[in-house]
Amino acid sequence: MRPTVRQIYALAAALCEKAGEEFPETREDASELIERLRIENGHPAPRRHRRGRGGGADKLARRIAAEVARELR
Repeated sequence: MRPTVRQIYALAAALCEKAGEEFPETREDASELIERLRIENGHPAPRRHRRGRGGGADKLARRIAAEVARELR
């Protein structure tokens, strides 16, 4: 089961408290904090996903289109 948004925020708040950091008020502040902590902890930069590889919304759209085409036969 995937975590809920509330669970993710609760986890983030607990981690900020444990690290002695204030919980960010904006997305920009959160991004800066995450990047700073990532570097301080020696964690590698996340890999960038290439577009056009058939993931996410494109994959879902293809599945839906295929299902509709089957139903129309």
